[in-house]
Amino acid sequence: MTRVVGHLDLDYFFAQVEEVHNPSLGGLPVLVCVYSGRTEDSGVVSTANYKAREFGIKSGMSIALAKKRLKGTDARFLQLHHEMYEDTSERIMSLLREETDAIEQTGIDEAFFDITGKSKNDFALAASTASEIKREVLRREKLTCSIGLGPNKVVAKLASDFRKPDGLTVVPPQSVRSFMDPMSVDRLYGVGTKSSALLKEKGITTISDLASADFPLLEGLFGRKIAVYFRDAANGVDDEPVREKSGITQLSRIITLKKDSQDLNVILMQLQPTFENLHGRVTERALVFKSISVIGILPDLSIRTRTKTLDKPTAQLSAIAENAPLLLESLLKECGELRRVGVKVADFDAKAQTSLAEFLR
Repeated sequence: MTRVVGHLDLDYFFAQVEEVHNPSLGGLPVLVCVYSGRTEDSGVVSTANYKAREFGIKSGMSIALAKKRLKGTDARFLQLHHEMYEDTSERIMSLLREETDAIEQTGIDEAFFDITGKSKNDFALAASTASEIKREVLRREKLTCSIGLGPNKVVAKLASDFRKPDGLTVVPPQSVRSFMDPMSVDRLYGVGTKSSALLKEKGITTISDLASADFPLLEGLFGRKIAVYFRDAANGVDDEPVREKSGITQLSRIITLKKDSQDLNVILMQLQPTFENLHGRVTERALVFKSISVIGILPDLSIRTRTKTLDKPTAQLSAIAENAPLLLESLLKECGELRRVGVKVADFDAKAQTSLAEFLR
């Protein structure tokens, strides 16, 4: 059976979230940086928006060099706000779980997903669902993302990178080789700078070259496991399933209210159905949780939370249903009107698993 696998990548995620929360940044070069604290300019660029990239700014570049390249512009250098990015990411991943059969989050800003069942193996139907996911991410979060669809993870990842930002690329099985073959070998998932240099020394510059390369040569360069992966991936072969990564730390469900409100009863009527949804996801994974939070998003898109730590871990629906209203009531006293509201459970462990991303790492 042909699978339909997707990869979602949130475009220049940290900088884009900053732009949403501060609209005055629109049209300016925006860089989100990790400051070391030694001097005003010590540290590196974590993410830059596309305006900054026009000046040659890249992730990992020193802040000092970035400032030299952006001299004379109205560039903004911002400190990381990791909690804000994590909250945004969790909401988007929750949406992705709702719309697909399974997801495997590989970073704060990206995830693989399997949509074989919901699409009934139909790439056209899967593309329609992917378009709807993109529209919902834009509507709910005001963020763009790029999605690739293919018969496996390798192809889906290449497809999501193919047309950015705000792209959707669909590669059905019959188009895999024509899509992949002309690409530079360093575009292939898992081929890093060192691997690419070694391959190019041997005249292997495209994915097509790698697909037909002598296997003993690859084995001598990288060892058997990596050589097998490179050979198969370059030929568009990848049987690894999409599965939830180990180490899941939280699950949440967030809704948009029919209209902004600060009425506890009105909000609870809309929020309560999410309690069972969230509980179902917890029991599905055989997890127990020890903390419950409510999340409130204000009309200005700022975020507030209230959290309770339980005396002992539980998987009971009653723990959510009893504590969430009390936390919400406390939150409303401080915040006033809310635009969106959600519930989160956390402080639990998932069973260990091994994924392609972990293997390559």
